[in-house]
Order: sequence, then C-alpha cells, then structure tokens
Amino acid sequence: MDKQSEKFILSLYKYSKSNSARKRKNLKNTWNLTFDDSQSKEKYVTCFGLGYAKYYLKNEIYQECTQYVPTQDSLKVSIIKIKNNTNEDIGLKIKYDLDLQMGENYDDKRFVVNVFKESLNMNLYKNIKTNSGYAYVTSSEKINEKNEIKINLKKDEEKEIVFIIGCEESEEECLDKATKYIANYKEELENTKKYWREETSKVWSNTPTKSFDFLQNNWLVYQTLVSRINARSGFYQASGGYGFRDQLQDSIGMKYVDINYLKNQILMCARHQFTQGDVEHWWHEDSKLGMRSRFSDDLLWLPYAVIEYVDFTGDYSILNEKEKYVKAEELKENEEDRVGIYNEYEENGTIFEHCIRAIERASKFGKNGLPLMKSGDWNDGMNKIGAKGIGESVWLGFFLYDILNRFMPLVEYEAKFAKHQTISKDMAIAINDNNERKDANAEFIQNINNLNYDEIKESFTTNIQNLKKALNENAWDGRWYKRAFDDDGREVGTIKEEECKIDSIAQSWSIISNCGDNDKKYISLESAENYLVDNENNLIRLLTPALEKRNLGYITSYAKGLRENGGQYTHAAVWLLIAEILLKFNEKAFSIYKKINPIEHSLNIESADKYKVEPYVVEADICSSGHLAGRGGWTWYTGSSSLLYKTQVEYILGIKIHHGVMRIEPCVPEEWKNFEVKIKYYDAEYLIKYTKNSKNATILDGKNVEEIILEKKGKYTINRYYV
Repeated sequence: MDKQSEKFILSLYKYSKSNSARKRKNLKNTWNLTFDDSQSKEKYVTCFGLGYAKYYLKNEIYQECTQYVPTQDSLKVSIIKIKNNTNEDIGLKIKYDLDLQMGENYDDKRFVVNVFKESLNMNLYKNIKTNSGYAYVTSSEKINEKNEIKINLKKDEEKEIVFIIGCEESEEECLDKATKYIANYKEELENTKKYWREETSKVWSNTPTKSFDFLQNNWLVYQTLVSRINARSGFYQASGGYGFRDQLQDSIGMKYVDINYLKNQILMCARHQFTQGDVEHWWHEDSKLGMRSRFSDDLLWLPYAVIEYVDFTGDYSILNEKEKYVKAEELKENEEDRVGIYNEYEENGTIFEHCIRAIERASKFGKNGLPLMKSGDWNDGMNKIGAKGIGESVWLGFFLYDILNRFMPLVEYEAKFAKHQTISKDMAIAINDNNERKDANAEFIQNINNLNYDEIKESFTTNIQNLKKALNENAWDGRWYKRAFDDDGREVGTIKEEECKIDSIAQSWSIISNCGDNDKKYISLESAENYLVDNENNLIRLLTPALEKRNLGYITSYAKGLRENGGQYTHAAVWLLIAEILLKFNEKAFSIYKKINPIEHSLNIESADKYKVEPYVVEADICSSGHLAGRGGWTWYTGSSSLLYKTQVEYILGIKIHHGVMRIEPCVPEEWKNFEVKIKYYDAEYLIKYTKNSKNATILDGKNVEEIILEKKGKYTINRYYV
C-alpha cells in the first residue's frame, strides 16, 4: 500500500455464493477507497469544494467518501457511502488506517498509547511524554481497537458510515464532540459549506473572463484562509508556525473579507518584536519556539500592515493599543540567527512605538545610501549578499521609501494627538480615578511625552530624500534598477554580470513606491517585459539569467529555472502586474494576469499535463527551464493568493477604500464592455454595474459622485461608466 498518513482500506470478507466474487475483473479483495496507485486500472475521481472534498471509486461496489472539517471544532468527518451493485450479498471490512504522530518529531510516536473504550465505541490516543490532551477515532458503526468496522450489504443495498477523528483536552470533550457530529453529520456539512460560501464571496464578480471570476468569487480567499491563516500548512510545507512577514502579507489581502484578520495579526506580530526593534522570523504560538534572525525586511511589514489597516478603516485607535516586547539577548556579531524559546517579555509599547522601533532599526544605510540587506530581504534565498553586514538592498530601499511616505501621516496624527494630551502626571491620575478617560493614565502620558515627534518627522523626511536620490542615481543601471550590492561592493542585477542581470522586484517597486524617476519607471518596466516575460512558457521570471556560478545564497542551490533561481516566483509576478496597472498599461497587465491565473494554465488536457498542479489554487512558482518548463510547484501554501486577491479587487476591479470612502477606478481589458461586482461592507451590500462608455462617471442614486461614503447597512446600486 502507499504511505499515506490516512486511508480507508476496504476488504471483502464474506460471500454468499462460494468465492466467485474473487474472480470479478474489477473487484479486488483489498483496496484503498481514496487512492491506491497499485490499482492503475481503477478510475478514481476527486472533487474539491469549499470546505469539503469528495472521492469516488466506481466499480461493482460504488464507493464515495466525503470529508470536511467543521469551522468551529477540532475534528474531521468522513462520510462513506457504499452501494452493492453486484448480483449477490457481500460483506465488507473498512479500516480507518492512520499514521498518528502527535509529537514534536516522528520519533515521538513511540510515546503514543492507544486505549480502546468499547463502551464509548471510541479509540483514544495520548502522548504520555507531552501529556497534552487526546486524539480520538470513532464511527457510526461498531468499531474495534484497530479502527475497523464490518458491514453487510444485500444486492442493491446502500449504506452510509461516518468516521470521525478529532482532538480535545479530556475524554468527556472527545465524547461530546463525537456524539454531536455522529448525530448531525449531514447538517454540519451543510453548515460548513454555507460558512465558506459566505466567507469567500465578500467581493463577488461577474465578468467576461470566467477564470477571473472563479478565483475572485471563492478560491483565492479560501486558499488564503484555509492554508495560510488557519492551518499555516500545505502539501509542500507542513509547519503550523507563524511567519512574521508571511501572515502579515496574507492578512492585508483579507481586509475585504474581515478587517479583524488584519488587526489581530498586527497585534500578534507586535508581541513577537524584540525590545531592540527586530522580530522573530518565525515562531510557534503554543511552545514559543521561534527564530531570531537578521532578515532585513521582516520588521518593516509591521508598519506596512498598520498603514494598510488605518488607510482602509480610518481607525487610528490601533496606534495606541499596547503589546509587550520580547526580551532576549541580541544576536552575537557572527551569529546569523538563533532558534530558541522566546517567552520572556518586558515593557509595554503602543503599536505606534512598535512601528517606530521597526523603522528606526531598518533605517541603517551603506555606502551607496541604501538599506543594509543583512541575511536576506524579501528574497530569503539571497542570504549571502549582505551576510557580513555591508551589502545593500535596492528593493528594500524602495520598500522603506514607500513605508516612510505612507507612515508620515500617522506620525503627524500622533503628534497632534499627543499635543492635546500633554497634561501633568497628577492630572492624568485624577482623570483616570474619575473614570472619565481610561487611557489617560500616568504611564500613557509618560509614553507619549517621551516621543520626540519633530525628530521622527525630520528623520523620515531626510531618509525619504536621501533614498530617492540614492535609488535613482546609485541603483540605476542604465536600462533598469539594480537588485543589490554585496558585501564586497559587487553589483547584483546588472548588465555587467553574466548571471542575474535583471531582477523583477526592483523594477516593480520603483513604480509601486512611486520613487523611481518618471522616465526610469517606464524604461525599467519595458526592460522587465523584454527580459522576464516568457511567452513561450507562459510565465514571468523572477530574475534572469539563472544563477549557476555566482553564490548569492541558498537561491543558488536551486536548479536553473527552479523557484527563485530564474523561475516564476508568483508573488513577484503579481507585483509586476500591479506596476503595469499603475502605469495604465491595461492590455499588457491583463496579459500578465492570465500568465498568473492557474486556470489559464489548465484550459485543455495538454496544458494541464504540462502544468501538473491544481488549477484552482495559486502556485508559489513555475519552472522556466528544460523539460520542466511550465510546471507549477508549491501550491496552496503561498502568499501569492492573498496578494492576487488584493490586486484583483483594488487594481483590476478598481475598488479602493480609504477611511471608509470608496472610489472605483477599474483597469480592465478592452474586451470587458460590461460586468458587475457585489461588495459586502459590514452589513451593507453594494452592486456596482460597470459599463464601458465614452464618459468617466460614477452614478449613485442618480447623482454623479467622485467617491462614495460607505454605509454599514442597506443595499445600494452604483453605475460606473469608464473609458
């Protein structure tokens, strides 16, 4: 049998007419219901939906397995439907075969003990080493200690069997949950489907491009929430850990679904920032195991996420929410990173202060006037460029420039707020005692008075000016922007080198940040199109040529054209798409969009066989070289899904919400003459009817408006005419 961690093994164990059934052509004595690669002649059919999956095996015994995970409880339900299509009565044994780990590593399996509770019809599993709760398996039929059941089926008889696997803190809770779902498995399946239909359709579109709608209306949100935010796991990476940069990026795109995804992630990440301003690259929330590193961009995603939150909601109160800093010894001079338990905390800081510490920590510049790259920026694989603390990142320069510009209004807001709150310590205590203002206590007043807002604004202004000059002079390579300068001063992403002559993200972010000089933005984007857009293999390379000789870090260990090393890295491809839209190149933008959309890689058998991976979720990368060119990889667990969703909503459909006010500025291809979008905003629903027209107008209630103040209740229709 194959090495799946979960499978349903079916065996014929009784025959009504001697053993003649053994000779049936399509029916074996033992097989796996969901998949068995030893049975190449069997036709297995799989259907994935929102919140559930179905597996079919059609032979003389019809078999169907529907699996779902409820949204509220820690368990999985498997509904097995069996129908006897033979000419005689049969008996079947069904074994729920599991490979339970229940520990930090595979060796911990030896500490897992199994207790069969016959009176409860349940198997309980416990790790006696960790002593942390129970896993359980039960069924709607009588089960034994091996998780086996036996059923008899008469000719044409059909039966449904339910298996449940779950985990709880106590035996009583295991029994309660099992009883609930055995009794209500169909109802709970429908509840699960309904939840995901509603959660994924907050911005619903009906356009001439159905592959766009398919991703927009369900699958991009589903992929992001299920894999990236909830499970933090996928087929290619099963960690369960949080990434500081990763989950902030994911949550930013989910602001259209529920703004609390973003707010909660901001607060959580602030709790994983060290006193010195740097952050944990990744961590596990339960054990507090994490990694402190020298990655140069991680910490900046906190202020970037806060900007996105405040811009979207107009809610500045998040700036004065407080979270503790992690207390730990700094990395030693030659220490690249440190994995450890980080569970000591000290001093509270407002989210605003957390952001300022992150920005100040990141604002260290090299001899070219660019931020230090340290052990890698957004491209983790380039971890050797600045390992000695001298190398500089061009992309990080654009990213920091964008943050400084967009965070400045938040500094000005806080400065104005602090000015009005500058009162004496005694008065602050008196106000607090009278319960007239809970946040105006002595600690609060001390904190806001300790910040010198004039110095912060002056520092921001100076760095903005210096970065713009350095990026457009020192980082310009003649036809595009360089990618970095290594510790020895050697350029990366330059026409002068044989490998990695041009890198995508420096070009995209020169436009996204609006830092690039006007002519250079257009020239660099044209170069990106000429060098990186691969029409033959239907992809957009991250960089070219691939690295084979020059060691920039572990990126070089990837084969030529694989993942970051010259393949399509989809997250970066979406940034290039945004850059095209910002410069109003609608048709080029949509051509790039179709290269990113996984459905467009699977429109027929030939292309699907080349692409290989699931056509309904975004992949992290596509190979660009050799016989693997065009093959997707690393599906589900990729930040590309959230970024693509944000791009479809904000940049293609053009729905831009700032402080609760909506503007509609679509960037769509010529073929889109008419289409519709429904957007849910709290309890309100807006239907936007787009029409290609000679005029440029937004009509609400018969009135021409430039922007719409969004209401939180009611139904509204908007006519958007666009050129």
